[in-house]
Amino acid sequence: MWAAAGRQATWWWRDDDAIEPTPALEALIALEPDAVALAVIPGRMRPELAGFMRQHPGVTALQHGFAHVDHTRGDERKNEFPDSRDPQAAWAELSEGSRLLTTALGARALPVLTPPWNRAGDAVLAGLRGLGFVGLTRYLPRRAAQIHGLKQVNTHVDVIDWKGDRGFVGEAEALGLLIGHFEARRTGKADADEPTGLLTHHLVHDPATWRFLEKLRDFLKKQSAVRLLDPAAVFETGTLPVH
Repeated sequence: MWAAAGRQATWWWRDDDAIEPTPALEALIALEPDAVALAVIPGRMRPELAGFMRQHPGVTALQHGFAHVDHTRGDERKNEFPDSRDPQAAWAELSEGSRLLTTALGARALPVLTPPWNRAGDAVLAGLRGLGFVGLTRYLPRRAAQIHGLKQVNTHVDVIDWKGDRGFVGEAEALGLLIGHFEARRTGKADADEPTGLLTHHLVHDPATWRFLEKLRDFLKKQSAVRLLDPAAVFETGTLPVH
């Protein structure tokens, strides 16, 4: 359908909770060495991650909050930067996190916030441009391409069954999410300009998850109407698409 219309179905890959090199992280990058965006937790990042990134020049980093700590109160859903938290305290942590990532990773650290649990209070988001952030990524189709001056590009295909056994969500479910978002974009039911985002968590992948990701990668690479985007291109920080 995309090819017949002379269009391409773009997608990108975000992986959360990176803090250090592990066999699981090595396996993830081996699957796609040129265009994975690692959401790195700066407050927990190990020095060895910088060396790992230098060995894998196709990998970029996004800022995954600060310490991935829940600061909610009462019946709020888990959130490091909830509405109930003092924005000044949140901004101070985020600024420090940005400094840590930039110092360790240089230009490979994109000024893009990936809030833990894909949530952040609006008051906190309103101050991110002033801290130097240019992008925001969460989960589910975006309602707007811009929020408080930030380019918003979300993910749409989470391969982990968080509400169940925290294993692979299943091939039918994962493919349904992928094809569903591609189709919604093509038919105008979702923002056609928002690339479809694959969301993974390398530290919790079981064998079934790894098998699926390998099959999915191979399948998508063979599709002429499908293009993988460099995360820097997704957030318009200067790098062109790599596939």
